[in-house]
Amino acid sequence: MDVRRAGGRALVAGAVVAALGLPGAARADTGSFDDPVGDATSVDITRVRVAHENAVKVSVRSAVPLAAGQVYRFWIDTGRGPRPTYAVEFRANSDFGGQLAVVESFGQRPSRFVRCPGLRAHADMFDDRPVWVRVPRTCLREPNRVRVAVRFADEIAGSVDWAPARRTFTPWILGG
Repeated sequence: MDVRRAGGRALVAGAVVAALGLPGAARADTGSFDDPVGDATSVDITRVRVAHENAVKVSVRSAVPLAAGQVYRFWIDTGRGPRPTYAVEFRANSDFGGQLAVVESFGQRPSRFVRCPGLRAHADMFDDRPVWVRVPRTCLREPNRVRVAVRFADEIAGSVDWAPARRTFTPWILGG
């Protein structure tokens, strides 16, 4: 009787460990994606990091310093409706209007803007921190997963770099 009871306990314990391990292992809150160095000239994205926690924060590293005339555009797809879903655009060292746009696809004008308290962005030519945007999940309607696309453009030199690739999203990042 004791052998059966011990065997049953071991079986239950093994099942619990397996059940706890599977969902936890499949759930990731951050992802980093490298972009080739040297594929663009005056703007050159090297890495995109996405953190999907109480907000979606997208940080971008560049191989070249930030400069006047550069425009940073981020698309955040939440998996609902036509893609991409949301877009944010800003410039280094300029007033950030804090507008979160709803868009149908890359390159199209916004169909509307979403009021988003807590929307923040950073791009400073005088420090070496990454360019980033932070969007509260509440502004995105609490998505279970997101994927992003990033485009840096230099309006003066005419150079453009996309990450992970032109008009392409990163893999999905599950929420935390």
